[in-house]
Amino acid sequence: MLFKRSEGLTPSERLLAELCDRSFLKLWTYPNLFKKPSKELTDLLVVFGNDVLVFSDKSCAFPLTGDSMLDWSRWFRRSVARSAHQVDQAERWLRTYPDQVFLDTRCAEPLPIRLPPLTEMRVHRICVALGALDRAKAETGVRALRINPRIVDDAEPFTVGTISQARGWVHVFDEDSIKVVLTELSTTSDLIHYLNSKMALFENEKFVYAESELDILAYYLWNGRKFPQHDKEYRLEPDLWAKAQASPEFQAGRERNKIGQFWDGLIEYVTGHYLAQTLEFGNEIQMSDHERLVRAMAGETRFSRRILSKLILERAEIARNNAVSTLLPSDQADINYVLFIGRGDQGKDYAAYRADRMLHLRSRCIAAKAVRPERRFIVGIALDARGIRGSSEDFIFWDTADWAEESILRAQKLREELGYFQPGQVIESQMIEDEYPAVRTTKNLAALADELSSLTLAESAQLAEMLRDRWALV
Repeated sequence: MLFKRSEGLTPSERLLAELCDRSFLKLWTYPNLFKKPSKELTDLLVVFGNDVLVFSDKSCAFPLTGDSMLDWSRWFRRSVARSAHQVDQAERWLRTYPDQVFLDTRCAEPLPIRLPPLTEMRVHRICVALGALDRAKAETGVRALRINPRIVDDAEPFTVGTISQARGWVHVFDEDSIKVVLTELSTTSDLIHYLNSKMALFENEKFVYAESELDILAYYLWNGRKFPQHDKEYRLEPDLWAKAQASPEFQAGRERNKIGQFWDGLIEYVTGHYLAQTLEFGNEIQMSDHERLVRAMAGETRFSRRILSKLILERAEIARNNAVSTLLPSDQADINYVLFIGRGDQGKDYAAYRADRMLHLRSRCIAAKAVRPERRFIVGIALDARGIRGSSEDFIFWDTADWAEESILRAQKLREELGYFQPGQVIESQMIEDEYPAVRTTKNLAALADELSSLTLAESAQLAEMLRDRWALV
């Protein structure tokens, strides 16, 4: 299942690809796609279930004619307008010719991931317009493009709003805001929720101005990832982003989120082996089946990944003494996670132990359907205790949409007979966790960072090596 993606053709495209790989993971991120031989479709495409994110990246030098308005208009046309037009055309192509999207300039290698059905496709249009910030700083005193939904095209210098070439809303990011947004909203679910919320904000017509995209982001994050309702027109206070990221609570939340890299690493690790056909079991399954499994896991928000990673690593330590079976929480209403962590083979036949571990996982996945019958998808994860040599991972993905009532009754019977997930016995994890926890002093914040650093995986380049050592932590 090997295929070769582009890594970006220009420095700005390579940076965008790197940011998106880190946020959305490589299976769903495709730079520099083509629609016809030597005819580029778009600079980067993210395909995640029914959501398709179309990125267009334009880096243009800002003119210096001495006429500020003329310079702005020329830069806007070459950068923002052209980018919006490319995004608009790319969306039209995806909806008209969904089977004609290719990885290479000769159009010999098709997109390896399936686009969603046209009736269910949700397209998010993103323009990355680079080159104006230094001039904006000189002219306005702020190194950012201002946001005003009522402005059309280039009517007001260094301000973006409605872009006529796009025939609808597009999200325009500059070189600073794209880095911050993709870092702070570092999952597909988090970014899509923000983009949808921002579109609703603009369509409401009460919001009229922000000094920068990052002030909008700060307002969104600090209000529980939503935009409060207003009865009257309003403008955002300037420098909200600077104030938000300077707060100890925000910094503590960032530190705690680092542990969630474990969940990212698990997805990338198993997908890397699948694409290289180096899995011990499962190389024969269809790409679509593998993608559904890891997409279920990748559908978790960054906050949810923090919780899941913390719970798994805690149980991997406990399982050194006793095997642990757990129902894990999900912020996706249709996902049911089942975790089983074994003690290892205890010096005996590892193959026999692994087969037995998989049997335990399968039976618990069946029982879990009886615990949460309303949840459609079951994701089973089998691991070994932290520090066990020769460890391995197994995964189960079941779509129970066609399970009859009789099947659920059998699941309940199995649950009762084997005593799985019974009241008083089940380890169904429910924990109190603040996304931005209160931190009273700088000293406490430093202590918290030290504590968390012992539970944080290394940077993404080291994740595969770390996972080979199983539960080895920084």
